[in-house]
Amino acid sequence: MDAAMHRAEQLLRELYDRFSKGDIEGALAMCTDDVVFHVPGTAPFSGDYTKATLPDLVWQVMQISGDTLGDLPSEIIADDEHGVAVLDHTLRRGGGVIAYRVEHVWSFRDGKFCECVVRPRDEEEFSRAWS
Repeated sequence: MDAAMHRAEQLLRELYDRFSKGDIEGALAMCTDDVVFHVPGTAPFSGDYTKATLPDLVWQVMQISGDTLGDLPSEIIADDEHGVAVLDHTLRRGGGVIAYRVEHVWSFRDGKFCECVVRPRDEEEFSRAWS
């Protein structure tokens, strides 16, 4: 890792690397026991998830996308308390490719992730992608 990169940015990059490799357990190990993930909108999986229920969210997303969801971080910034990851999502549905951008706004506590708020750039587009 880049020595000039903030430690929280390094942790976010590691988290997304683990997710991209399907290492959900490893990613969740980087979170506090009371972590909460907030997913907005009207998608079938919209709602709040805990450390115990996040695998359910991942399962739902992969079922709906036919295991085609691509989750590519295009920008990550962070400081001691918060971080933002800008992600380009792509998936295949209905014979076509759907692409949209989301931001994950993270909060940190004691060097671990304690909250993630998903913020689609366009909530209607996000909801359409998953309906």
